[in-house]
Amino acid sequence: MLMPTLIGVVYAPNDAGGPYVGGGLEIAYTWSDNSQAFGPSHGRVRLDIAALDGTAMNSSAMVMYRGGAQVSFERNASRRWLIPYFAADVGGLWTSSLGRRGFVDGGLGVYVVHRRDVIVDLEADGILPFSHVEQAGGVRGTLALSFALW
Repeated sequence: MLMPTLIGVVYAPNDAGGPYVGGGLEIAYTWSDNSQAFGPSHGRVRLDIAALDGTAMNSSAMVMYRGGAQVSFERNASRRWLIPYFAADVGGLWTSSLGRRGFVDGGLGVYVVHRRDVIVDLEADGILPFSHVEQAGGVRGTLALSFALW
């Protein structure tokens, strides 16, 4: 099912005086499968974009975008809460001071609530940029609220 998502993001790069905080939008294709077949029960393929503002003095605004997937650890789709998952993405970030930086990230998360019409999840990712690792590498945390439009 295709679901629009509102996201809140905290990003703490290695060399910043403080974290970046903001929000954005995500579009996600989600599924859940309660069969005996081997494989994960819940998952999501997603694209998101977020606008972030630095909390340190004189820090510039940032745009972060990424695409990737989430896949649950377990096979039983009948449970509707506290379902752990893996996540992996490829994306980029842009600031006026750093310019553009591509990155990959990987992390862990939990579907706090996973219902057909609403999904709430928390995720923590380690960001590994393709260049300037000492500046742009760091940790990203996301709170996401997905909802069905029909």
